[in-house]
Amino acid sequence: GPEVKWTVDVGIGYGGPVVQDGKVYLLDRNQDAEEEIMRSFDLQTGKELWSYKYSAPGKVGYPGSRSVPTVDGKYVYAVGHSGDFYCYEAATGKPVWHKNIWTEHGGEKLPVWAISQCPLIYGDLVIVSSLAPNAGLLAYNKVSGELVWKTDNLGPESYTSPTIVKVDGEDHLSIVISSTNTYMHREAPVVKGRVIGLNPKTGEELWRYSNWECMISCAPLTEAGDNKFLIVGGYERGSMLIQVVKENGKYVAKELFVQNEFGDQTKPAIFIDGHFYAQYGTNNR
Repeated sequence: GPEVKWTVDVGIGYGGPVVQDGKVYLLDRNQDAEEEIMRSFDLQTGKELWSYKYSAPGKVGYPGSRSVPTVDGKYVYAVGHSGDFYCYEAATGKPVWHKNIWTEHGGEKLPVWAISQCPLIYGDLVIVSSLAPNAGLLAYNKVSGELVWKTDNLGPESYTSPTIVKVDGEDHLSIVISSTNTYMHREAPVVKGRVIGLNPKTGEELWRYSNWECMISCAPLTEAGDNKFLIVGGYERGSMLIQVVKENGKYVAKELFVQNEFGDQTKPAIFIDGHFYAQYGTNNR
């Protein structure tokens, strides 16, 4: 196999690194100490350039890191296991601002598998999904950390991150929301999941599809052209294709097909030359 250039010890988890301008950025987690460490390494040597450690209390099943940082010019953004959202100087690791997207919006006990968010940069905004009782999506000024807009709670706990998709050539902010996790929350009212499109500049809702059934949604939409989007899941759910059309001046999301022989439990499918590709599995097979 390929030569191993370098290795670095990190904590267990599911987060991944991001690379820009010859530097690697990783949000690491020490589960035993219940703390997180934002780390930067030299891409060529693996030498650690800086690190920033902070307390992040809370323990959940399948512990460890959860997300991938986002680099934008001279800043790095990352959301941790317990909802801590930091903007760092990319060169030094010095925090520029800090929010908690869970506790600041009414969140108390963490979701079953904690907070799993990859921040989205859009113009002057950085957008994340809170899903705390008093918030859904949150948009902050990426330099000052000022809250620019937020939505109401959008539904049951979910592990998807917001993404930008094209509808009629225009940018729409999209998010996939789980249906009720009836296995982990047996007493909770049962609601269907939904897929929502919003104006990324204002948070105004533009369209909604409300018949998605996957109790643990992790994957964002896959664009398939002509305003068509594939939603994929696991946990005995497969996939669903919707199309966003305009009727009487308003956007409407229409279901084109549903089938359970194809999906992806943890990440989006990809679309190449008219075909979708995914790594499919459910809890039972």
